[in-house]
Amino acid sequence: MKRVRIRLMAACLVLALSLAVQRSVDAQVDLPALEAAYIFNFAQFTEWPSGYTADNVLSVCVDQDSPLGQALAKLDGKHAGKQVWRVRPLPRPEKPADCNLAVLTAGTALTPAIKTLLASDAPVVIVSEAGAIGQNWVIRLVREGEHLKFDINVSEASRRRITLSSNLMRLARTVL
Repeated sequence: MKRVRIRLMAACLVLALSLAVQRSVDAQVDLPALEAAYIFNFAQFTEWPSGYTADNVLSVCVDQDSPLGQALAKLDGKHAGKQVWRVRPLPRPEKPADCNLAVLTAGTALTPAIKTLLASDAPVVIVSEAGAIGQNWVIRLVREGEHLKFDINVSEASRRRITLSSNLMRLARTVL
């Protein structure tokens, strides 16, 4: 009887430790850094119209005060293929930005400049977090359980004259 009790306690201890370790690993995942890595890789699988990316610079516009904006800012100056990343603030009414990628987070305010950008057919890859404002996204980041996935809106990419790699589309959760 005593052995059964000891084995049962040992099994419970092993189960509790494995759950504690799993929670510890889950807590270590930095979602904004993961999203930034996805966005960085999206750029490498995107082709813009000829002449749209100036001087091999890829302008990434984001709310730099958001956690995702701060994670993307850490990639400023890195090379994505032949292009150098430059992280800039989202467009403001007084200063229209020249963005190659515009990243909209759940906290992004729908300013007149953002509305104009969303309505335009400028070749800008609009990357949107799920729950962010705006319908005209090209790529939408979606958290599904413990996994980060993404959807691609091919008709919006086409409207903006952007070509996304078929390899990227194969990895997408949904291609619309």
